[in-house]
Amino acid sequence: MQLRVNRMSSDLLSFPRCRADQLGLPMPDECHAVSACLPLWEHNVGYEEGDPEIHARLRAAYPRFCFHPIVQQLSQRFLNQEGRQGLPFVSTAAARRALAYVQRAGVADAEIVPFEGWQVCGVAVPTDQFSTLKQYWQHAGENVSSRVAELILADTQAPCTETESRRTVRNRVAALHQVRSDRVFLFPSGMAAIAAAWRAVQACRSGPTCQFGFPYVDTLKIQQRFTPERNEFFPVGNAADLIRLETVCQTRPPVAVFCEVPTNPLLLTPDLRTLRQLADVHDFLLIVDDTLGACGNVSVAEFADLTVTSLTKYFSGYGNVLAGSLVVNPASPRASRLHDLVTTDFEETLSDTDAAVLCRNSDDLRERMVVINHNAASLADFLRQHPAVASVFYPQTDDPNFAAVRTPDGGCGGLLSIVLHDPERTTPVVFDALEICKGPNLGTNFSLCCPYTILAHYEELDEVEACGVSRWLLRLSVGMEPISELRNRFDRALQSV
Repeated sequence: MQLRVNRMSSDLLSFPRCRADQLGLPMPDECHAVSACLPLWEHNVGYEEGDPEIHARLRAAYPRFCFHPIVQQLSQRFLNQEGRQGLPFVSTAAARRALAYVQRAGVADAEIVPFEGWQVCGVAVPTDQFSTLKQYWQHAGENVSSRVAELILADTQAPCTETESRRTVRNRVAALHQVRSDRVFLFPSGMAAIAAAWRAVQACRSGPTCQFGFPYVDTLKIQQRFTPERNEFFPVGNAADLIRLETVCQTRPPVAVFCEVPTNPLLLTPDLRTLRQLADVHDFLLIVDDTLGACGNVSVAEFADLTVTSLTKYFSGYGNVLAGSLVVNPASPRASRLHDLVTTDFEETLSDTDAAVLCRNSDDLRERMVVINHNAASLADFLRQHPAVASVFYPQTDDPNFAAVRTPDGGCGGLLSIVLHDPERTTPVVFDALEICKGPNLGTNFSLCCPYTILAHYEELDEVEACGVSRWLLRLSVGMEPISELRNRFDRALQSV
């Protein structure tokens, strides 16, 4: 198969960004990349601890966690002034939600700042309260993209209209989920889709929710920090947690249970059959994030009421655009009600310029997934047999929970995690020596590695380890490099200890 690397001015499959002198370079090598190189273990720790030298080197970053330089310019021109700092959101409705969030958190002097002539709308707060506004930006994902910021700075419109690219993306997502395209709603990020699902749940019947299985960090934060701020967390998501959930349902059933298929970063698949049975008996909604299943490998329509996917990852595949989708599953007992609620709340906020990139990127989705599925399964087998590796986390085809959602021709996805023997000593050495791109994000056509727990949970490492996620865990997003080359790169790194 001819690998499509011509879009990137630097071929990251053959020449990964992994050296110390490449700190902060974008991946891919373009203005709107959504990841930057953090090549050494100490860089990741320094990034989390706010080392100004490391942050100053970043020429890109994941846009919900750091601010793209062009978005910073937009904020500086329209929102920032002496003693005040702000952020641009995708719409007035999104800005109002951000305003309500910071006001509930005690920020009294916050204000809406319209961008006259554009759909974008800002929120400004006192500078010493900016971290609270940044929380909403991170959790809800209703962020102005770097492409939209670039257009506004050039005094050019950034519309969200019914283009052919948008229709194509919606149709492709619908085909993956085997639903009509009017059941698909597109968002400017995966987290924006999850936040919309959460609002639909609360509009359907307000009340507490449950998180079943260890989740991506912001999915849990939405449930814990957005009104009504009532959530029960079942961090392992195994049979024992199912028994605990059923016990909870006997006395205080949730309005919804959120879960991932599989989970991030341990790649475990919850028992969706039992969760669906509990949902039917105790009248709660089941919301499933299938992002890590990777497009076409799994189908959760038989079980989920709402399915959310980060299209930033495998659907895009090139690491240069954020987007997400929410699908109302027609088999849901509440499909009609949920569709009405989502439709009422929904507004088109994925810009035309980002939709066009997403459409072009997804042209070769199926071909990419064939290669990525094969490479990840082969690399997982190789690492299981390596004497330096203590644990490999990757979906198992003989796991009945994964088998229940795997499509007939589906693979196991491109993500896996490993923990090494004597990890405190060996992990930083192996990570520093590894010759693949190093930084956050996943699902790209080039392989990526990051110390996931350090980046996602640095302030709560002890609590996360109590849930079974090692602070020394390395998360690997396997790309399209020749599998022999990938094995050699990992073997060389593992031989360094």
